[in-house]
Amino acid sequence: MTVTVPRNLDVLGVRVAPLRKADLIQALVQWNLEGDKRLVCHANVHALNLAARNERFRAVLNRADLVFCDGHGVKWGAAKLGLEIPERLAVMDWIDDLAEALIERDLSLFLLGNDPGVAERCAELLTANHPGLRIAGTHHGFFDKTGAENARVIEQVNESGANILMVGFGMPLQEFWIDDNFDSLNANVILPVGATFRWYAGLDRRAPKWMIRRGLEWLWRLMRHPVRLFGRYVIGNPAFVLRVLARRHRQRQLV
Repeated sequence: MTVTVPRNLDVLGVRVAPLRKADLIQALVQWNLEGDKRLVCHANVHALNLAARNERFRAVLNRADLVFCDGHGVKWGAAKLGLEIPERLAVMDWIDDLAEALIERDLSLFLLGNDPGVAERCAELLTANHPGLRIAGTHHGFFDKTGAENARVIEQVNESGANILMVGFGMPLQEFWIDDNFDSLNANVILPVGATFRWYAGLDRRAPKWMIRRGLEWLWRLMRHPVRLFGRYVIGNPAFVLRVLARRHRQRQLV
C-alpha cells in the first residue's frame, strides 16, 4: 500500500501536511516497509519563526518528505490564513501508538540525543510499556558533530539496523545534523524529536492536560524555564502572531 500524504499547506513559507494521528503513524510504518529513506520533520511556532529568519532551516523543512503540525499555534495560524489542519501532533501524543505499530511490523527504533543516560531511560520505559518493541540502540547527543566521533556514532546507528532513527538535539541543530549526514545514515525514516526523550523519561514534566487541550503548553514550559525560553515564547509568540496577521492582511488585499 502506497502512502498518500494530503496536499501540503503553505504556512508562512513552510509546507505542512494536514494529517491526523492515524495518517502519520501509517506513513511512518509504510515508508519503512517500502524501504525508501524518508525525512519527517515537525512544525511548531518556534520552527516557523526560525524558518522565517534562517534560509537553510527553511530549506531543510521544505525538502522533508513530510512536515506535520506540532503546535496549537501553527494550527491557529493556519486557520487564520484559511487553511485547515485537523490535529496538533506532538510526538509525546503518538509515540506510544507508533511503538505498538512497530511491534506489529517487527520494526525497530534508535534513540539518539539528549544528556547521557536520557535516551537509555526513555528506551527502558518504552520497552516496559510496550513489550516486544525492539530498541536497536541508543546514544546521547553530546558528541562532536563532525569528524571521527561523528562517524563512529553514524556507524553505530547503521550497524544497529534500526528502521527509524529519532534525533533529539534541539532545534535547529538536530535538523542541520540530519541534513549534513542524511546520505550516510541507513535508517528508513529519520525524524527530529526535540526533548521527547526527556519527557518520556520523566525528567521534565509536561503541562497538565487541561493546559495542553487549550493550547497553553507553551505557558507551562515558560513558567518552568523562564530564562531559557523567554526569547522563544515572550518574543517569538507575538512575532508569529504579527506575521500571521500581516499575511492574512495581504491575502485579503489580493481578493
